[in-house]
Amino acid sequence: MPNLSNEFIESATAPETSAVLLALCVINIDDVPFLHLVNDKQSLMVGDTKYLPWAFNVSLPDQNEGGNKSCKLQIDNSDVQIYKAIKKAVTESKTITCDISIVLSTTPEYPEQGPLHFILRNLTVNAQTISGELFDLYMSDRKFSSMTYNPEDFPGLFF
Repeated sequence: MPNLSNEFIESATAPETSAVLLALCVINIDDVPFLHLVNDKQSLMVGDTKYLPWAFNVSLPDQNEGGNKSCKLQIDNSDVQIYKAIKKAVTESKTITCDISIVLSTTPEYPEQGPLHFILRNLTVNAQTISGELFDLYMSDRKFSSMTYNPEDFPGLFF
């Protein structure tokens, strides 16, 4: 479980609060920030960066071992420029990554979780949405053989 601030815990358990939980999404094409989004109805300034209000959903992995391993991002396809840029990046085999942060609206400079860095793959685009799967940069999304690597059989792999 991530370390949550006292303000987050108080806001989450209060009957009424002015603090809203928001997701920030930065889409990068070849490590160059292309789009800064916030899932809110108004823009949000975080430092010198302006996050545009946008309809999007992100599902992050569960913290427990048996939880959801698949992460997904779904963005409202209401701007043809986003579609064209992403389609061009895919056609040119550029790397599309996403940085996801969870913040409170009252303290957006201090993420409650993240930024979590993902590679965006398996994109599907239609008239309503742009969606894809988010993979972390670790080995969990790579295909391996069915062998188990352990210290007894492979001592050179372990320190």
